[in-house]
Amino acid sequence: MNESNTPAMKRALRREILRSRRETYGAEAARESATRIRAHLEKSIDPWIGTARRPLVIAGYVPVPAEASALAWLRRKARDGHTVILPTYEGQLLGWRVWDGHETLLPSSGAKFGAEPTGESFGAEGLARADLIITPAVAVDLAGTRLGHGKGYYDRALTHVRPETRVLTLVHETELFDAGTLPREPHDVFIPEVLTESGLVALGNPA
Repeated sequence: MNESNTPAMKRALRREILRSRRETYGAEAARESATRIRAHLEKSIDPWIGTARRPLVIAGYVPVPAEASALAWLRRKARDGHTVILPTYEGQLLGWRVWDGHETLLPSSGAKFGAEPTGESFGAEGLARADLIITPAVAVDLAGTRLGHGKGYYDRALTHVRPETRVLTLVHETELFDAGTLPREPHDVFIPEVLTESGLVALGNPA
């Protein structure tokens, strides 16, 4: 692969995948997707959380329209006593604030961001305190390459993650591709697990 062409390839893929997402996941399909994703989180992640026998810090996100969503599951985790942190727009970095599962989330000033909480701030290095991190993406491939929205927010945020923290990316089942499908750059952070409407998948080692 010609590395000089990689950014252009990413832009073209991103446009096509997001176009397909908007066409495929209207309101009803998005609700069905969220229901199936929640069921798999309860099946695959809840038992793991239970083994900790303590409240965890769980980082998630607020989905934009048609994006894969775990928001209902995150709400339940917050109400069950876990600390849920969600990203906030802080210019070139993501900030992280606590959401209690009850607070009404406010519109974000950041482009392509969902709504934001106003709870306790964990700062830009908030993921260093997380036990479980759920990231959004435009797409993921089976080699663990994540295609984001092109601003590098999560690549920067994930540099703070502790080795023992569990990290998974959430996408629709139509946005999980064969290994090697997505172009990869040196700054792209390897994603070890992905969860879709079809279930949890462990990803391969980065090339």
